[in-house]
Amino acid sequence: MLCKNCLWISLFLLHVSAVLAQSQNTWKTSSPEEQGMSSLLLANAIKQIKHDGTNIHSLLVIKNNHLVLDASFYPFKSTYAHDLASVTKSITSLLIGIAIDKKFISSENEPIVNFFPEYKINNDTLKSVRIKDLLNMSSGFQCSWDDGERELGEMRKTTDWVKFMLTLRFANNPDAQFSYCSGNFYLLAEILQRATKMSCHGFAQKYLFKPLDFGASYWLTNYKGVNHGWGDLHISIYDFAKIGCLILNGGEWNGKQIISKQWLNKIQPLHKIQKTEFYGYGWWLDSESPDLVQAIGRGGQRLFIFKTRNMVIATDGGGGYDSGKLDDIVLQAIEKYDKNENNYALLQKTTKNISLPDTSTTTPEAFPQNGLNKTFLLDNNEMGLRSMRFEKRKTGYYMTVRFADSSVEDNPIGMNNQYKISKEHTFGLPMATKGKWANDTLFIDYNRLCRIENYKFSIIFKENDAMEIRLTEASKDINQIIRAKKM
Repeated sequence: MLCKNCLWISLFLLHVSAVLAQSQNTWKTSSPEEQGMSSLLLANAIKQIKHDGTNIHSLLVIKNNHLVLDASFYPFKSTYAHDLASVTKSITSLLIGIAIDKKFISSENEPIVNFFPEYKINNDTLKSVRIKDLLNMSSGFQCSWDDGERELGEMRKTTDWVKFMLTLRFANNPDAQFSYCSGNFYLLAEILQRATKMSCHGFAQKYLFKPLDFGASYWLTNYKGVNHGWGDLHISIYDFAKIGCLILNGGEWNGKQIISKQWLNKIQPLHKIQKTEFYGYGWWLDSESPDLVQAIGRGGQRLFIFKTRNMVIATDGGGGYDSGKLDDIVLQAIEKYDKNENNYALLQKTTKNISLPDTSTTTPEAFPQNGLNKTFLLDNNEMGLRSMRFEKRKTGYYMTVRFADSSVEDNPIGMNNQYKISKEHTFGLPMATKGKWANDTLFIDYNRLCRIENYKFSIIFKENDAMEIRLTEASKDINQIIRAKKM
């Protein structure tokens, strides 16, 4: 009986190991030196990133179809599904290409009004907008990234997002000029769903994610179940890098053509943004660096595809850092390669160290007693919090927050300045919370690892059961004072 149980345990562990290794084992592992790169330079760069407190989550480098760097920074793990932010636009573009390949959509030259027959269209300029104008951010709509993408925010407040977009004024004729507009990619999501009779996520899972052997993925939808074509797709860093390798390999994966070369060849520097920076079919390009294709998202989400170097760099983060410098680091590692040096062991040690908690600054557990076991009602705030409560339980301190939409997150707090992992309320993805008490102020890091956001609270408990909170979040440029009183 004991041996039988051992067999079942062994089989279970093998299954778990296979699931965990599914994405990582896509590529053979190699030292950077074997691919003409310097481990020493990469190790030193990672140490510096860690020392500077840069809010990067993970970094992957694939060279010559070999995994040469796999770094995740505590408390993030590379197996977590991560919000890609506007990198989602580049993947939505691929989905449109696949839909055209498979004849769900006739071509990118089809007028967009053909997909919205229930709307009466009298505007001749609108009738001339094609799918490719949406893909190229050249629809001509009076819509831009000025004022924090004001039009996107206004669209999301309406009860009919399609109507909002189709009734926007025109600042330019279609195909005339680049103007960043996330609403373009919402219309593409609508078009894809209407043409295929599948959600964008469902279509992606069938025709892109499953063929590439993706792990778990998540994608936010709106009030009628249409995925946010402009953002909010969550996949792991390994699956993120697969997208880059798919493009690098001309749309082929394991001997199967997933997306046509004809579609990928359309990714060209078509519409100028500034100087040498261009945009084309959902991707960022540089006329002076024809070797490089990029996908870029808020908070440091980035995919670099170097065609002639046969290299892909994928990185994700929590905001507040310039991921555009990471490609320079990797390119320097190629330039500094010395065939007589091999520091791969140092690089492996460094990547292991950054994945572990820093125990050098731990503080004793402490908490202001006048803040425990009370529910505080918060003023209106940019995080959408309604109330906050702190408790001490058998397993430690907890922070419970209720949002304006009535959703709740109940999170353990590592009060020794070490993160404790829990789950955020939208997809149940890992998040991390830690705190410390210093100078009559409670400092809490409320780190939604997979959702980009890293909220920081500085809380002062006042007399008369009142509380004052300073809330900051770098990627959303939040810096706000919030007052709260006991309910």
